[in-house]
Amino acid sequence: MKKSFPDMIISIVLLAFLTSLAVQVPQIPAVSKGYPLVLLIVSYLMTFYLLISSVVKLKSEDKQKTQVIEQAKIIVPYCLMIVVYLFLMNKIGYIASTVVFMLASLIYLKLKNKVLMVILTVALTVVVYFVFTNFLTVILPRGSWFNIAF
Repeated sequence: MKKSFPDMIISIVLLAFLTSLAVQVPQIPAVSKGYPLVLLIVSYLMTFYLLISSVVKLKSEDKQKTQVIEQAKIIVPYCLMIVVYLFLMNKIGYIASTVVFMLASLIYLKLKNKVLMVILTVALTVVVYFVFTNFLTVILPRGSWFNIAF
């Protein structure tokens, strides 16, 4: 397989995903529409750049040996963790699900320092929560199973 072929596939999948998000933009309230719109535009530009550069590279590359199986053993479980995180976000809310996901991710990535793991998890969750709610005026999920008073 040529080295740039996976980049081309990823960019096509990303374009399809971004298009599905772009279709939903008109449904976002006007107050909260600016940030997602900027992210979509930047994401489209970067994805088109990746697609064009991978097509150009694809024509000039020779086939190389890849390690797809070894990489899949790492990526597939992590993708499943992301799916569980997205499911839990609507059930237990942003804060609780993000803390659980970040701890699980850092354990999965074999971070040894437990204190750093807890500090990173709590600090990043709180900072992202306050940035999104106070500065970007984005409403994060509170959860349907129980509510955290924030």
